[in-house]
Amino acid sequence: MNINNKLKYFSPLPKCNQNNVNYLPIALAWCLMLLLRAHSSGIPSYSLQHHLRTASHTIDELKKDLYLELRNNDALKNNSTRFSIHIDQNAQHPNVSYVRSAVFAKILEIIRNSSYYTNDSTSACVHIAPVDTIDRDRRSKNGNYLYFIEQRLKFFPQWSDTNAIHLIFNHYTGTWPSYRRTLDFTLPSHYILASTSLTRSNYNCSSQLTFPLFHSDYPFYHFPSSSTSRTILLSFKGKSYEDVQHHRTFFHHLNNNNDIIIKFTDNDTNSDNKTEYIKLLEQSHFCLVPSGRRLYSYRFLEVLQYGCIPVITSNDDESLILPFSEIIDWSKSVIIYFNASYSLLPAYLRMIHSNQRHAMRKECTQIWSKYFSSIERIVLTALQILNDRFLSSSSSSSSFPVVY
Repeated sequence: MNINNKLKYFSPLPKCNQNNVNYLPIALAWCLMLLLRAHSSGIPSYSLQHHLRTASHTIDELKKDLYLELRNNDALKNNSTRFSIHIDQNAQHPNVSYVRSAVFAKILEIIRNSSYYTNDSTSACVHIAPVDTIDRDRRSKNGNYLYFIEQRLKFFPQWSDTNAIHLIFNHYTGTWPSYRRTLDFTLPSHYILASTSLTRSNYNCSSQLTFPLFHSDYPFYHFPSSSTSRTILLSFKGKSYEDVQHHRTFFHHLNNNNDIIIKFTDNDTNSDNKTEYIKLLEQSHFCLVPSGRRLYSYRFLEVLQYGCIPVITSNDDESLILPFSEIIDWSKSVIIYFNASYSLLPAYLRMIHSNQRHAMRKECTQIWSKYFSSIERIVLTALQILNDRFLSSSSSSSSFPVVY
């Protein structure tokens, strides 16, 4: 029995190349090039807007100019030049807030306090309109859905600026029963969407960023115990989502009340008690991480935090993209299981040698510590990915750098 026939180890996200990349607007590349020039020759920041608006280069000409600029600029080699980001101001109602969720409020605060932030709107490479786009589910019970979002976005002049690039964060799209993965408002001319609902079929490396799903009180304050013995092969504790004919309902057939523990909490009045859940994660080698009503689940980061190897399952046949796959090689820590009988899953997991389990578990904890151990670290990682995209260049003189 070949385990690789059924267990798919997550492969790294392919890099954009010059044949499939949908280049960001010319303004983006000009912004980068002018920032580099300003760093070395003292061009005042207020002149950037003029250059952006008067740029008339073609894409090919721009790629050549940018390539030469990147190769010859010492600041880039020292990685001391970074892109900048600005949180825009409400021109008509400056004292009115359109922030509804605690998650979005924290994201804005972290960005404002980061080294990437600039108060100068004219020199910013990327803009954020402080209009809450985290939750776009009209039936949301937490009250975070923002109505009349298109009208409110128009209060921010940069949103209508065809030269501006906007960073948009989103956790939830669609509503019951279909939970469509498209946003319910018109996107600006140029944008970067940090989303939790990306698959390999809909991912665009130039205008999207894979982003994790997390609560406002993330992470759990309890830290894993290094002395905990892992005696459970596979576990799951959570809702079944029977109302949407979810594949989770098949999990109960796996439970043996010994080394495979499956607990549904649909009718559990004490389901919010995290103590039992955390203890289960600490005692398990593998943890089922099924999609929720949407593609992603909160439990993915929770499982990583406690060193349990994620076994990802989904209702869809599409290959989902895990958070920050742009920089993380998930192949050493995550298992994707789909298009196969769940009754066979325990046998496949038992075939994984204890040494391999240990290596995968170690990789999980290292990835969590480096990229996901706090909301601040998550947001700063996202900004670093964007920074790297802006400063990305080719090492070969025969090709030009890809501007993401």
